Amino acid sequence: MNMERMNVNHLERVTTSITPSGFFGTSKDNIVELENFMTEEEINFLEKSAKGITIWDVTESHVNENGTTIYDANYWKDRVATRPSLDRNDPKIGPVIEGLFQRLQPIIENFFNVKVQPTGQTIVRWLPGQLQKPHADKELHDGPDAGLPNDFPYYDIASLFYLNDDYEGGEIYWPLQGVSIKPKRGAAYFFPGDMNYIHGVTAIKGNIRYTVPFFWTILEHTGENKPDMNKDYYRTLLDPENRGKNLYESVYEE
Repeated sequence: MNMERMNVNHLERVTTSITPSGFFGTSKDNIVELENFMTEEEINFLEKSAKGITIWDVTESHVNENGTTIYDANYWKDRVATRPSLDRNDPKIGPVIEGLFQRLQPIIENFFNVKVQPTGQTIVRWLPGQLQKPHADKELHDGPDAGLPNDFPYYDIASLFYLNDDYEGGEIYWPLQGVSIKPKRGAAYFFPGDMNYIHGVTAIKGNIRYTVPFFWTILEHTGENKPDMNKDYYRTLLDPENRGKNLYESVYEE
């Protein structure tokens, strides 16, 4: 076991970001799919565990100083189980997900030239009829608050594991890159968490969709290209030439 990596994972949780929005650009090459990342044993265990969850997180909605909702608890009600809830359902779930984190972490670090810390373990269920409009993971992307932080400004890189694919719809899509993917069972996906990579989920039909979403906070940039916190990096949705244009409304309305 890599104790250096374990030590990084168990640092006190970092809740700020050293990576300005837009630093990773806009290329679709930063949206990565790793098929067959999970073993069949891991998939079977986590899928069965997800279907057996009866205890879900209870949270509260949050608004910022402008009155904008930055976390909607009603949207996620009875659908999200973070580590405390997972442990109450089955204490064996968390360690299996931790093992997936450890395998994915060096891939993330090498791809983006960073050192990272993962957020906690979570399982989410998506019921038939549910969808998600395009959004950024670490900041608001729309209206007068575009570019302001949401509740999770340290979600620098997003990742997902998919536990099943026996449903219709449920594609994840990035409208600014023109990319749409029907996630594959056992695959891993990752991409930057800022507003250049807004993404949504089309309506789920048929069976329930189960995912393991999590995020990485960047602790250090190890490559030659270092972020400048005083620089305004290009963000498509803040470009004055794009004001008033409908760049991200997409198939989620279907």
